[in-house]
Amino acid sequence: MAQGQFEFFQMRCFVAVAEELSFRGAAQRLNMTQPPLSRQIKLLEERINLVLLERSNKHVRLTSAGESFYRSAIDIIQRSEHAILNARQAERGELGNISIGFVPSAAIQFIPLIAQRMADTMPNVGFTPIEMMGYEVIESQRSGRIDFGLTRMEQPRGEIERFKAVSEPFVMAIPKSHTLAQKPDLTISDFDGQPYVSFTKDRGGFLMETLSALFLACRITPKTRIEASQTHAVINMVNHGLGFAVVPRSVQIMRLPNIEFREIELPKQFRSDMYLVSKSGHKSAVRDRVKGLVIEVLAPFRDPGRG
Repeated sequence: MAQGQFEFFQMRCFVAVAEELSFRGAAQRLNMTQPPLSRQIKLLEERINLVLLERSNKHVRLTSAGESFYRSAIDIIQRSEHAILNARQAERGELGNISIGFVPSAAIQFIPLIAQRMADTMPNVGFTPIEMMGYEVIESQRSGRIDFGLTRMEQPRGEIERFKAVSEPFVMAIPKSHTLAQKPDLTISDFDGQPYVSFTKDRGGFLMETLSALFLACRITPKTRIEASQTHAVINMVNHGLGFAVVPRSVQIMRLPNIEFREIELPKQFRSDMYLVSKSGHKSAVRDRVKGLVIEVLAPFRDPGRG
């Protein structure tokens, strides 16, 4: 038996005697006979050069040194058992800390759903969501600041792996006061020349570029009245009657009083995609579990066969 293990066993023997105040009772508790138990206690006392127990034919009693050593021994044993339990939980992916960087539009529905599922199924895994711009998600992955990212940046960069976690259609967000909100059979052509709330190029670039390509393909030119960088800002502008907007379908969860959401037929290649990104080679049991959880949670927002 290794020296460290041997000493730990001596400590457990002492704790059993200290709690039972009987070598016979302690031996039964440890499933051993009294002579080897007495030998372990004697070796422990010799090693630390202290008398821990007063022994007689009638009783066993802790010395003052024994009482102090007992309190410390209990703490050490509990910490050791806790460390073993934590290690086993970590091995099963049940313990740890995970950080996810995400673009602001993911905060509307995706991140809350992920947080809720993690709280329900992985209560011992700490979760830190960090709002970022798309390029910051990739940079933070490279530097190791975050474990995963949700971004609209399509191109993989070097050691970054990506999985298309979301692929959903766009819908039209129209002020209820607008005449188009009452039209039963809307087409994309109806929005030609209409006041439009656009994403900005610098901070809403991917959605802005996708929607500009959509309008070009459909041969319409909306009249951009105002630009906003984030989805929640775009939606609030629509809610105040400043124009229509084209937003991912999941945004409909933002039920503002003055907005009508309408699904219309659009070219199928124009979709709102979001990628789950992670650094190649950075794997662990808890990361694997969280990755599977995120993919499962976001599956309803991804068409079958669009991986």
